[in-house]
Amino acid sequence: MPLTETTIKRMAPPEREKLIGDDRGLYLRCYPSGRKTWLFRTRVGGSWKTRNLGDWPAVSLAEARAKASSLSGKNLPESVTFGALLDEWFERRILPRYKAVKNIVVYVGKGKRWAGNDRLSSLTAARLVGLLTEYAEASPVAANRCLSNWRLALDYAVERGYIERNPLERTTNRAVGGEEKSRDRVLSDDEIRSLWADTHAHGPLLRFLLLTGLRISEAQHARHDHLDNNVLHIPENKSRRPHWVFVSDIAREQITSDRGFLFEQRSNTAVQARLKRNETGWTPHDLRRTFATRVASLGVAPHVVEKLLNHTLGGVLATYNRHDYEAERIEATKAWADEVKRITAASR
Repeated sequence: MPLTETTIKRMAPPEREKLIGDDRGLYLRCYPSGRKTWLFRTRVGGSWKTRNLGDWPAVSLAEARAKASSLSGKNLPESVTFGALLDEWFERRILPRYKAVKNIVVYVGKGKRWAGNDRLSSLTAARLVGLLTEYAEASPVAANRCLSNWRLALDYAVERGYIERNPLERTTNRAVGGEEKSRDRVLSDDEIRSLWADTHAHGPLLRFLLLTGLRISEAQHARHDHLDNNVLHIPENKSRRPHWVFVSDIAREQITSDRGFLFEQRSNTAVQARLKRNETGWTPHDLRRTFATRVASLGVAPHVVEKLLNHTLGGVLATYNRHDYEAERIEATKAWADEVKRITAASR
């Protein structure tokens, strides 16, 4: 069983010199005199090699584990804290794969602040759920997202061998922020006409989203040098996958800047705040859902709609189908532009 500072303090001096193992090469040598010394032992070529790491309590258990971890070239499970895990998971699993990490940074920061010094071996579901439940009192949705990210980090800890099982593996949103209703908001014809009559500075950007199906961050970061004739190239999205969309004539009419970025730079927060003030009942992301739903209603095949959104195709299509459906995507976007023209004819 791994050592603790408490068990070490309570150890009576042995009658004879005694070696007590901690984990992965770390040992405590106890002497009849009461002296206790840390050792790191490895077997090389069939024989033991030993290195002295210092006396306890001058060298604490945590310090000895850190030294042993360094010597072994791998983290000792007992020495890994929740904070260290979150940092490692973020560096190795999140940063290489995702571009938009702002929210994940928040959840990592909260984990480090609230339980960063807790050893993984001592973490329990009750401890973590308690922290998340407190978080949920003010921000239930954010608490659910935090749970999802902590659970992924702890899955990574299991893969790395730091812990045997994930304490949050059976924890669901019901225990934290509660069940969430998936959004199914799709703009009506009247709402689309209202958007076309909107003269606010945010209007062109929002109309562009509806016509292209882009995420607001993708449209906000789009530049004129990304636009090649009628094709707008998105070098990276939040999943670091390149993307392109066809820009119809009516979409090109929405572009408000003639150089640099396609649109005057407005923060997503400011756009969201105005929509909320005006009580529109929809968000910028609902425009993307409206685009997908309404394009599908025009008879566009589901796999083409997925490509229009830059989603990864599932199942066999993901493995074997590498076709880009360029012609189909262009025709679908043109058909949607014509439909929007029909809908908004009275307000144009």
